[in-house]
Amino acid sequence: MTNPSSTVTVSEHGRLDLVAFSQDDSDDPRNWSKAKKIWVFAVTCLLSFIAVFGSSVYAPGEEQIIERYGVNQDVASTGLTTYVLGFGFGPLLWGPLSEMYGKRIIFLISWAFMTVSMIPSAFVDNIIVILVFRFFTGLAAACPLSNGSSVSADIFRDDMFSLARASSIFAFCSLSGPCFGTLVGFFVAAHSGKTLWVLRLHFFMSIAAIPFLFIFPETYGPRILEQRAKRLRAEGKTNARAATEVHTKSTVQLVQGHIIRPFAMFLREPVLQGVTLWISLAYGIIYFFFEMYPVVFIEHIVDYRPCDLPIDGHFYQHGIEFQLCGLMFLPVAFGMLLAVASYPQLLRISQKIYIPGIECKDIPTQPQENNLKVVVFAVILMPTSLFWFAWTSGHEVSWVSAALSGIPFGFSTVIIFFTFTAYLLQTYGVYATSAQSANTFVRSMVAAVFPIAAHSVIRNLGTKWGASTFGFISLGMIPIPLIFIRYGARFREQSHFASAARRMEDQMQTQGDSSTIMGIDMEKHDHVEAQSRG
Repeated sequence: MTNPSSTVTVSEHGRLDLVAFSQDDSDDPRNWSKAKKIWVFAVTCLLSFIAVFGSSVYAPGEEQIIERYGVNQDVASTGLTTYVLGFGFGPLLWGPLSEMYGKRIIFLISWAFMTVSMIPSAFVDNIIVILVFRFFTGLAAACPLSNGSSVSADIFRDDMFSLARASSIFAFCSLSGPCFGTLVGFFVAAHSGKTLWVLRLHFFMSIAAIPFLFIFPETYGPRILEQRAKRLRAEGKTNARAATEVHTKSTVQLVQGHIIRPFAMFLREPVLQGVTLWISLAYGIIYFFFEMYPVVFIEHIVDYRPCDLPIDGHFYQHGIEFQLCGLMFLPVAFGMLLAVASYPQLLRISQKIYIPGIECKDIPTQPQENNLKVVVFAVILMPTSLFWFAWTSGHEVSWVSAALSGIPFGFSTVIIFFTFTAYLLQTYGVYATSAQSANTFVRSMVAAVFPIAAHSVIRNLGTKWGASTFGFISLGMIPIPLIFIRYGARFREQSHFASAARRMEDQMQTQGDSSTIMGIDMEKHDHVEAQSRG
């Protein structure tokens, strides 16, 4: 491979030399060795898994919270809500900062902040402290969630199948983490008395991951080029600049570009809106189940009097022992794993399917929209699984049936997540982090409400109609991917942010095999940069 700093042309007077990647550039994350890509991706998945593990591992400890501090179920559930609220606000901070300063340093800072924030909630004997610092822990834990998928785009963007596979694996880690969190949490809570070892366990897991962060490389292309340009200037090439260095932005411009952008994208981009609706629903239902599963599978005596339960004043469902309730999430995790394993085959099969009334025979479907065909099956399977769970949740049906409904639910959830996530990455390119920030904010706001709302839903509707409500909502959202398959290419062409991302990527990548610096006319660049900011 060509040494990126060995071939430098002298710029003409009044011009800047724009530093860019060559096609075989060893510093370009897309050209890294397969082993390095896998290692970087594996660390990203590990961080994401630990981050979401901490959200749900708290849920089995709610009984300890109630007994220890004398609070009601709604207050106890607030610890789950505040953590997920942190998931929502975190990307608004970490995503833009990663675009400004690179992903590596932000991973380090956020993980340190997360670990420190765990100490009060895990070791201080005060319910207010626990609930407040759960929010700060979730705020920091949001970094690997919001930036992890864009790391996949950084290293796999040129290989559509590798990107899709990476997106599926990352989605599995992000979504199965809560399942394993509850599984482990029920066993820990059952054998730890009143001590909240469920929170201390998460603290020690975060400490164990710190060494990986110190050897994690930078993957964000613009930041790598900035560092290269600085080295070149130190070597005497004073006109060398990365594309992001050509203009010095004011504080107002930084706020507009990095803080307001996620909201602007969500308000203006139909693709982001539709994707966020589906992901938010699927994500919210997961956290709804953290409260409903114990009600369905464990023998409880509570204040609820659901209309579909005949035992007045008692909430008797299946009578499973407390520590075994977490095992009921294994079918969900198995369905997620099955989705990851079968996705490449499903993707290839679905690409060959013609959807009459949606696709035009004379106009070939674009690759990005062609990949969405696989999600059509998933959005049909989602309501099927919800109705299955709803109407086998009662004590009159074996617990096995309700538990097995988690397989199609987990399967469809992962397909929905990684297919739509890959679509966002392919659509918005270098702005994918901002798109993911908006997506994560909305879905986290939805998921934060679900644990507390679950008690009201169960109290007023019962487990059967409560779960069925979400089945009907998901039925109404089935047309969304079909609309994207039909009109997605038009949406991308008309998208301001997708167009700006393509222009920035063109600046980063030269056409030649070995040139790494190209002259740039400032007047023309001003016009392009203004369009990108607009």
